[in-house]
Amino acid sequence: MIREFEPKDMNAILRLVREHAAEAEVDHLPVDDIFFKDVVRNALIQDNNKCFVVEKGGQIVGYSFVGLLTKLWNPTLYADVYFFYVHNSVRNKFLADSLHEATCSWAYENGANWIEFSVALFDNKFKGRDDYVERASTYFEHKGGVHCGNIFVQELG
Repeated sequence: MIREFEPKDMNAILRLVREHAAEAEVDHLPVDDIFFKDVVRNALIQDNNKCFVVEKGGQIVGYSFVGLLTKLWNPTLYADVYFFYVHNSVRNKFLADSLHEATCSWAYENGANWIEFSVALFDNKFKGRDDYVERASTYFEHKGGVHCGNIFVQELG
């Protein structure tokens, strides 16, 4: 079942974020519990952000965070999916597709003209994780997404 995030879901989402980070092997960007909870609370009090959860057997097993934005130079509204994850123990086409549909429907119903799913991952040496990116990219292409850019990461300092 896909539903909107409720405050009681915070610890379950945090657990999933930790598992998502472990699966992505981003040890160089450790999850900060207090920071995460503050960001989620602050984001979700705004009408232009939404979190959906995947609930299966009474457990939260997936989530998406999406926000409505405009480009700096144009007021046309679009949606940006910040995070999209279904736990690998239950990852299947039905759950992922249901989460994708809920996310896209909310964006459309709230005036977005398109939706962007960014897929980027890098290690502690700022080298891209092509295996992870390819898997996620394949899914979003299957859902009708069009590859139209690249993300570049550069270490500062």
